[in-house]
Amino acid sequence: MVKRLLLLGAETPALQRVVPLLLRADFEVHRTDRPDEVESLVRDRRFDLIIARHPLAGCSLEGLVAAVRDRGSASHTAGLLVLADATSVGPVGALLGRGVNRVVNIDGPSDRLLHAVADLVAVSARVNVRAMVQLELWVRHGATRLLTLTENISSTGMLVRGGREFPVGSRLAFELVLPDLEPVIRGEAEVVRHTDAELEHVDGIGATFAIFEDRDHDRLVAFLGSLSA
Repeated sequence: MVKRLLLLGAETPALQRVVPLLLRADFEVHRTDRPDEVESLVRDRRFDLIIARHPLAGCSLEGLVAAVRDRGSASHTAGLLVLADATSVGPVGALLGRGVNRVVNIDGPSDRLLHAVADLVAVSARVNVRAMVQLELWVRHGATRLLTLTENISSTGMLVRGGREFPVGSRLAFELVLPDLEPVIRGEAEVVRHTDAELEHVDGIGATFAIFEDRDHDRLVAFLGSLSA
């Protein structure tokens, strides 16, 4: 099925590099700068992904979220990614888990935007697994470590309890201890969001896997496949 992408607001250098790649991947791309079109577009047409440049002239982000997530919207389940400058990333991030799926710094590298897009349009099946995981963030004066449990795991990422001390964008070394699987799964993951504890009933962080040691990704995929089977 053709995937439909809606771009709201002015393009950015990162978008200018990413959109041609999406077009070559058979995305159908619709653009608009008109705030009066937004509500009718998301109500009447199904979009798989919406990328909005914050701020939107004539349309608040809260209004956009309400229009997209309305139960009568044809794009109710669309991924919503917001591009914001460094001064707005924090305030916009308050809507993560409340209708916004990803927030990406407008001045960040294009590969971070592409990774976020890929994560939203090709979400891997998540399996509810309670596994022990150690997370570690290295800073100038040493390491911050957390030993906690996962809520769910997929081949591309994991949701874990706790970890709010790790900012969005942090690169964490991890050791994942899965039931009846040795040795442990090791690699690095990037924090992409903090959960909304009230809505999701989990106080924690979501992280996408960035790097695995050796063949650990293959081992993880095989483990998840055995659980699904």
